Amino acid sequence: MKKKAIIIISSVCILLFLIISYVVGFLVYDGSVGSVQKIKDEDIVEVFSHREGRPLEKLKNYKYEDVFISSPENGYKVEGKFIKSNKNTDNTIVLVHGIESNYYEYLKKAYEYLDHGYNVMLYNQRHTGKTGGSDYTFGLREKYDLENVAKFIHKKYPNGLLGAHGHSMGAATVVMHSEINEKNKYVDFYIADSPYHEMSDAIRLGIEAKNIPLLPVGYARTMGNIYTKVKSGFNYEDVKPYKSVQHITTPMFLIHGKEDKVCSPKSSQIIYDNIPHDKKEIWLIDKVQHVNGYDILGDEYFNRIYKFIDDKVVGK
Repeated sequence: MKKKAIIIISSVCILLFLIISYVVGFLVYDGSVGSVQKIKDEDIVEVFSHREGRPLEKLKNYKYEDVFISSPENGYKVEGKFIKSNKNTDNTIVLVHGIESNYYEYLKKAYEYLDHGYNVMLYNQRHTGKTGGSDYTFGLREKYDLENVAKFIHKKYPNGLLGAHGHSMGAATVVMHSEINEKNKYVDFYIADSPYHEMSDAIRLGIEAKNIPLLPVGYARTMGNIYTKVKSGFNYEDVKPYKSVQHITTPMFLIHGKEDKVCSPKSSQIIYDNIPHDKKEIWLIDKVQHVNGYDILGDEYFNRIYKFIDDKVVGK
């Protein structure tokens, strides 16, 4: 009887552990790879028509077209908006948003580039808006969408400069894209604002931010990784942006707030240290948190970007 009781209790404990592990894995997945955009598609016009500065209203001052770009590697189309500068130019900036965001969030930055003489391509990353995809892959599959967006722009302006400016997961996307860019060289330079150097570290920080009592971070991350592998077919270890830059030749400017708790500023330093050429720059900003450098610094933010372009891209 005693042996039988031990077997029953052990079986119950194992079952309980498996159930808890499944729930933890699901919650980590649901808060990262499986999360969804914060503003629903049906609310976007209302939100951005009334947000401070009325960013959607200002769009009427420019010529633009809504486009859908095929991304054959991923088997879907990418939803985008190409905005023409009022200045005569062949140069274009692609703005790449992060997790749970959408391209409308970057209209304010788009207008800065437009008024400086760049056309702007906004697009929704996978699992956002009308772009396909059932999950975020933290740059692993997103990089192919960026490649096809860049190809679309290159066909329009084969002689113009093309830059990709990403934010958070979008920054990791542009960093990871730099590796495959070596083949066709559609992109001439990158601006990466607040990237993570590897997905595992981003997940760790996300779990720590929840500050859940009695939940070991390492255990939660492992369960999230297993759930991600089963559900989405990839591991955290598959996403290491710092490795993507180890053989690149394209100029890259890394921007990161020193107070960033979402993606550590150390990540940008690690990426920077792995870039083998000298057409690179890093700017670690005091008293700035996650991707809010422009909100804090205003014109200084873009002045540094334009200086980087002049020094490392145009004057290279």
